[in-house]
Amino acid sequence: MITTSSSISPFSKATKSNFVRIAKKNSPVIDNANNNVYTSDIHFLSEVEKKGILTIKQFLINSKDNVIQFKANVHIEDTFSFVNEEARFAKYHCHSNCKGLHSIYKDVEIPIEIKYKNGSSTLDQAGVEVFRTWFKQPEITNLYNTDQKKFIEKLQLKFNLRNPPKPIEIGNDGFHEMTNMSLSDITIEIEKILNSINSLYNQSKDHKNVLVRNRFSTKTFLVTSKKYRDVAIENNNTGLSDKEVRIILTEFYNKFKRPILDLLTNYWILKLNSCLDFNKSLLEQLKFQPCKLCFHKSPEYVEDIDICDEDTEDDELMNFFYNENHNYCAVI
Repeated sequence: MITTSSSISPFSKATKSNFVRIAKKNSPVIDNANNNVYTSDIHFLSEVEKKGILTIKQFLINSKDNVIQFKANVHIEDTFSFVNEEARFAKYHCHSNCKGLHSIYKDVEIPIEIKYKNGSSTLDQAGVEVFRTWFKQPEITNLYNTDQKKFIEKLQLKFNLRNPPKPIEIGNDGFHEMTNMSLSDITIEIEKILNSINSLYNQSKDHKNVLVRNRFSTKTFLVTSKKYRDVAIENNNTGLSDKEVRIILTEFYNKFKRPILDLLTNYWILKLNSCLDFNKSLLEQLKFQPCKLCFHKSPEYVEDIDICDEDTEDDELMNFFYNENHNYCAVI
C-alpha cells in the first residue's frame, strides 16, 4: 500500500465492495481443499450464498499466490436504479484515509413503475432515461427537495405516479468497521449469532414452521430481490399468507443472515488479506482507475460508490454486499 504521497509502492487499496466485484466477475474455480465457508456448517445459507463466500475466499488465496487468470474487468454497469447513476470504471486508492474510501453516496431511487413498465419483467432503459432527464431539471429537483406536495402533483401529471421516489444513502462498504475488528473479535461475533439462532426458530410455531420445517431460511431472496419480493411465493405450504412468511423472513435476514454474510466476508479478508492490498499492476489489468484525490490529479471529489441492484436469485449475495448498510422491510 502507498502510505505517503512521496513514497512509491507496488501495492494499492481496493474497497471491499470493489474487491467483491472482482471476485464475482472473475469467478475462480473453487479448490476442493478450500471448500469450507467457515469452521462449522451454517445450515441456513443457500448454495448461492455459500458459493459467493467461497468465491471471495478463493480469490484471496489466488491473488496471494499470483495465480489469477482474468476473465473480466471492473467496469461498473449502470443498473438504471438511481437518478444520478452512470456506467464507470472502479477506482483504487493509495491512502487508507482517502475520503473516497469513506464517502456516503446520496441519490434518488428510480420508481419501480418506471424501471419496469406496466409490471413487465424487462428493464425499460428508455423510460428510466426519460425520468432521469425530467427529474434533473432544476425546477423539479428543487420541488423534490423543498415542496413534496407540488413535486407529487408534477410527478402524477407527467408519469401518473402518486408516490415520490425514495432518497437513498449508501456508505462505501464500512471500511473502518471491518479493519477495526480483529479476527478473534469477528469469530466471537459469528459464534454468538450461530449460538442464538435457535432463539429465533423457537420464538413461535410460525417461526419454526417457516424457517426450519419449510426451509425458507435459505430463501431470503424472497425479501431482498426486487424481482421476487412482490410476487407470489411458490410452494408456500406453511399455512401462512405470503405476507406473513415475508415478515418472518425479513426479521430473520436482518437479525441473522445479513450480519453473518458480512462477518464471513470480513473473516476471510482478515485471515487472507487483511488490508485488501493488491499489486497495482493487477488492479490496472482489471481496468481500475487511480483515485484522483489520492494521486493529486484533482482537488475535486468525484463520488465512486458501488451500486448493485440485481434482480435475480443468483445475485442475491451481491445485492447484500453492495447494500450492506440497508435493512430490508417486509412488504405490507
